[in-house]
Amino acid sequence: MAEEQSASRRFGRRRRANIEGKTQYVRVSMSEQERAALLILEERTNRTASEIMVSAALYAENSESLAERRALAVELMQARRLLATVSNNVNQIARHANAGDEFPKDAAAAVAAARRVADRMYELVDELGR
Repeated sequence: MAEEQSASRRFGRRRRANIEGKTQYVRVSMSEQERAALLILEERTNRTASEIMVSAALYAENSESLAERRALAVELMQARRLLATVSNNVNQIARHANAGDEFPKDAAAAVAAARRVADRMYELVDELGR
């Protein structure tokens, strides 16, 4: 449990890490549409406007910033945990089916759920690889 909390805290930082030296402020002008898009991005990524703009400027050749990759990693870990839970349910259903003559009605739904979670994990791994 402590490992899960430290992982989510490590990947879910809201504040930028401390930097060495004096902080420099830069004034940026943008249209109303650009600011609206930036607000949407802030809400979606749970990051500040300055963090988004700094990462975009410094990592321009890589379309995804480190924070976005960390968010994907957190989602991947959550999907892995869900897959473990669903797999446990599938094992319990199989054990029940092997113990008697009746086949559980929810077996197909449990296997379908496991496949959906596994497919989502493959998508997340593909996104991390880009």
